[in-house]
Amino acid sequence: MAKEKEKQAPEKIASPVKRLLFIGVPVLLILLAAAGTGLYLLGALNTTGSAEARQSDTGRDKTELGPLVEMDDFVVNIVHRDSTRFLKVGITLEVRDPASRESIEKRVPQITDSVLLLLGNRKYDDVKDLQGKMQLKADLLAKIRSLAGKGEVTNLYFTDFVVQ
Repeated sequence: MAKEKEKQAPEKIASPVKRLLFIGVPVLLILLAAAGTGLYLLGALNTTGSAEARQSDTGRDKTELGPLVEMDDFVVNIVHRDSTRFLKVGITLEVRDPASRESIEKRVPQITDSVLLLLGNRKYDDVKDLQGKMQLKADLLAKIRSLAGKGEVTNLYFTDFVVQ
């Protein structure tokens, strides 16, 4: 019996050390992984946020707006099941430079025609949620860029968006 107690005593001493290794180390690794993921998602470890990385090909900081061309509001009928609804969209185009602005202003009738055709072919279900609006924005931007020339129009902004 004395021998059995001696054998059990060293195991009890090693037991807290084993607990530390088997529980503490994985918990520490999980905490480190969570901290690293949090820093990554918050951008603390992201080095592309430097001022050089924000520079666009025009030499302008991407946070600065370029020249803006405001378009007239567009009002079109869109189909929703058996009824007709109205879609009113206000658009402002951001262009690369003042020369691009002049070029876009000369093409306003072409751009207006393309925008009206694109908007008129939409259904209510296509524009009722955020994903549909973002898809519409991407389609409009692609069409306007194809008319204006590559690099002329840098972005498109909805200044008004009403579905009734």
